[in-house]
Amino acid sequence: MNRGRADGTSGPGAPGAGTSGAGACGGGAPAAGVRGVRASTAGAAGFGAFAPRARLLACDLDGTLLDSAGRLPEPVSAALFAARDAGLALAVITARPRRDVEPEVTGRVPGSAYWAYSNGAVIHPPGAPVPRRVTGFAPDRVRSLLAAVRGASAAWSCALDLVDRTVTVDPFPRAASEHWSSVVRCASADRLALPDRVPKLLVHTGTGCGTAEVAAVQRAVGPRAAATASGGGFVELVPPGTGKSAALRWLCADLGMDPADAVAAGDGLNDLSMLRLAGLGAAPANAHPEVRAAADLVLPSNDEAAVGALVGLLLDGRDGARGPDDPPRGPLPSAPE
Repeated sequence: MNRGRADGTSGPGAPGAGTSGAGACGGGAPAAGVRGVRASTAGAAGFGAFAPRARLLACDLDGTLLDSAGRLPEPVSAALFAARDAGLALAVITARPRRDVEPEVTGRVPGSAYWAYSNGAVIHPPGAPVPRRVTGFAPDRVRSLLAAVRGASAAWSCALDLVDRTVTVDPFPRAASEHWSSVVRCASADRLALPDRVPKLLVHTGTGCGTAEVAAVQRAVGPRAAATASGGGFVELVPPGTGKSAALRWLCADLGMDPADAVAAGDGLNDLSMLRLAGLGAAPANAHPEVRAAADLVLPSNDEAAVGALVGLLLDGRDGARGPDDPPRGPLPSAPE
């Protein structure tokens, strides 16, 4: 999902924070008693054959890698380092902008990972301080979208996620952005000075960001943008043909592999496209119901180290392809302090 609070927590006031329970945009966890991993028929039949060919693990951040308190649990961090050591390429594809991902999180992810921010619009290769890829709306398209949103409902308002700052346009509620970094407030869209590319727009509906709100915003903007769900009451707008699946496709091309060799994990509606593109899509138990239904694998929740369980399955699957004389894989190592 989208970005959590700048103080490292998530909750109803966080713009797009993933949660493990029912929230403004999530479907909540499935019925009590669900533990471990559930596989669709196709997922169950194909996982054993797929695991040895997996070359990239791409994960959403909030609601997937992070727990419901906005922390990256030690078992998940350790699993990411184990995946790296096993030869898997890693990518984090998040709706947060780079400035709103805390050092406590980035420091527990291997330095070999790609980071794709703003729903995949801004991609940093491993260790790169500047992005190699930036996609987004042209300034004129941004202004037309702002007019369409405001014309559709007086209760709706917008914020623009730029590479270096977030711009809120009145009457965007101040409380909704109080935990964000580098916020600039603007009284009118006519006064906006915009870069050549604006990665995404956030629409504050005041009523949430479920499928009904996403559909309503999509009707308002038409084919000029693609609407998807973030969290904390925001619908996100990205250019058509972009988003997390486009980021995953770009990452695979940069790594010289096919998306069919990628594993993707995510919990939100904005993760659906990359789960469908990847060779294997996984969702934590706290994911939106539509995401769980689309996933090949349903993992434990984000509060139960979902990605740790996924990495364990992948590495166990690789072990199954090892020769009889190969030593067994040991326990996952501890993450570096």
